[in-house]
Amino acid sequence: MSELNNPFPALQSEPVVVDGTNPDAPLPIAPLPRAPEAINPNAENPPWTGFDLFLMGLILIAALFFFSTLSFAISTLFSSRSVKELAKAPGALTIVPAMAISYLLVMIFMYVRLARARHAQFWQAVSWRWPAGNGWLGFLIAGGVTAVTLGLLSRLLPMPKSLPVDRFFGDRRSAYLMVFFGVLIAPLAEELLFRGFLYPVLDRWLQTLFMFPQRLRRGSLWMLVIAGWGCLVRVMPSPSSGLLAALVPIPIIGILLGRSSRAGGRPAHAVLLPGVSLLVWGFVERPLPGQSTLWATAALLALAVLLMGIGSARGLNASSAATVGRILAVLVTSAAFAMMHDEQLGSAWAPLLVLFAVGCVLTVTRVMTRAVAPSVLLHMGYNGTLFGLLYLATDHFRHLERMTR
Repeated sequence: MSELNNPFPALQSEPVVVDGTNPDAPLPIAPLPRAPEAINPNAENPPWTGFDLFLMGLILIAALFFFSTLSFAISTLFSSRSVKELAKAPGALTIVPAMAISYLLVMIFMYVRLARARHAQFWQAVSWRWPAGNGWLGFLIAGGVTAVTLGLLSRLLPMPKSLPVDRFFGDRRSAYLMVFFGVLIAPLAEELLFRGFLYPVLDRWLQTLFMFPQRLRRGSLWMLVIAGWGCLVRVMPSPSSGLLAALVPIPIIGILLGRSSRAGGRPAHAVLLPGVSLLVWGFVERPLPGQSTLWATAALLALAVLLMGIGSARGLNASSAATVGRILAVLVTSAAFAMMHDEQLGSAWAPLLVLFAVGCVLTVTRVMTRAVAPSVLLHMGYNGTLFGLLYLATDHFRHLERMTR
């Protein structure tokens, strides 16, 4: 098993050697112990778990809700617009500060989690690694090339004339705030979230998952349950669906904990996650736009069929499991990245498809370099190019009405 092929064999990582005579040599991080069935030495092995990501997601959602509400309340005090107008179309000055603070809180949580619970250095644990020499400039340029290329290709798609995100460019001050956030803050925060934290866990888990038919069939069944659960909650009247979403997962969590204790007791979070996933999906699914719900349900069903098919074939061999697991990790990470921007893009499939392609480029960059800094630089180059073209097209943000032409 030590001779398994990496899905990206030309760019295998070298082990870190700590030189006791070199004070600048990196300190070794403390990765989580691998399970006995861990199969690919080239798979990611971050010192955090899916449960850590779950906690991080809860903190992000709670922070966005709290600080968006607080920012909205403050905006009503200093705005000439009515409360109803602000609620219908909040601007960049209302939303962007709330997003920036929420991102910061998530980064602080993961920093503390790694430092105290995992005894790992943050930047080393997320595989930051700044490109050597002038390599950073190459990734910035590559981001600009990606922006121009996908911009030209997007002309072949039925792109909407206007998007909800356009309201964040209501005036020059808002436009400059968006440039600052989009070039300096969002790339760093989003790359750490998706390529730094999410992708490594998916890569490790999926490469192992595809070798075990029982796990595949169990995962397939659970995805079918979640897809059906979301459809049931959505078609029910609002009061009933809210009560159903809150009460039904509770006995399921109890049953799972009972079975776990009788079977010898797995970690609590391992049995809580299935029940909590029902609870979260029941509350999140209903307020989503109908098209987003349709896409999410279709993705769950497609993934359930894939897992069931592979599970019926008694899993994959080690090399195939590594390849399929890594490819699926890239696709799931990219899809999650696109869906995070769903509301800003009005659930329009064409812009979401372009953003999914951007996510694939960023994630593959993370895979091939085994570092997060290159994807951050590429993301900055991508966003910076888009803002630069917009700056020129609107005469230095003096004619923002041209955005919808």
